[in-house]
Amino acid sequence: MISFKRVGLLVKINDESVAPTISAVQERMAALGVESLLSHSMEGLVDNQKTVSIDEIGQNCDLAIVIGGDGTLLHAARDLVDYDVPIVGVNRGRLGFLVDIPPNEKGLDQLEAVIKGQYIEEKRIMLHTRILREGECVNSAYAFNDTIVRVRDVLQIMDFDITIDDVLVTHQRADGLIVATPSGSTAYALSNGGPIVGPSVDAVVLQPICPHTLTSRALMVDAKSRIRMHLWDDQMLEAQVVCDGQVYMDATLGDMIEVRCMEKRVRLLHPETYDYHRVLREKLNWA
Repeated sequence: MISFKRVGLLVKINDESVAPTISAVQERMAALGVESLLSHSMEGLVDNQKTVSIDEIGQNCDLAIVIGGDGTLLHAARDLVDYDVPIVGVNRGRLGFLVDIPPNEKGLDQLEAVIKGQYIEEKRIMLHTRILREGECVNSAYAFNDTIVRVRDVLQIMDFDITIDDVLVTHQRADGLIVATPSGSTAYALSNGGPIVGPSVDAVVLQPICPHTLTSRALMVDAKSRIRMHLWDDQMLEAQVVCDGQVYMDATLGDMIEVRCMEKRVRLLHPETYDYHRVLREKLNWA
């Protein structure tokens, strides 16, 4: 029995290396009687085939297949979370924490099993970040892995307050702050000494970047919390808010950076053989 009747295919833009995998996935979908919609990201990678917008995929598909690396999946997750479309990843990148189906015959068999309803589904936290200036939202973005606040263009310590649910938690002098989801706890936050958080834990991590005090440590807070970071260093030129390393927004003195978890979650599908701790062992080279 086929669980998904129409799928959307998404890839990294201008990545010619994924073209053979695109063809292989299309052939498998056609053999199963599943319709494939190709996103605009495939323009130039497929000949004489119509491509559609990400909105059309969100409105008309019941599954999105991402062919690429973790970064490609991050982009797709931000685009599709509002449509509640589940995502499965075929790994044509380097690390593969999120895109865990290999691009070979065995992997295509796993993808076929997912299409037939044999999968594990996770609902992962998504952040909504807003830049507030005099109480008004001047910019906003989603983040699947993390939101990072830092000084723009220069290496400089910044001063900021952190409040959680309108209660002052701490004043920091650091190179910046990472607000990471459990998914993002194995990304930039990990390289800054943060904890690894299981994907089912309903929490986010606040990880200072190179804090100017030995007592500053990562803080894990409830996912229902409203986290605010107030920029008040009058020596700071300009700040930058970065979501998933892909979306860049400018901020300035006096701005309030607000980060909250969305009610909607990213629906991530894995083969039935998926094991999060095995992924950690393999990707982090644990003995």
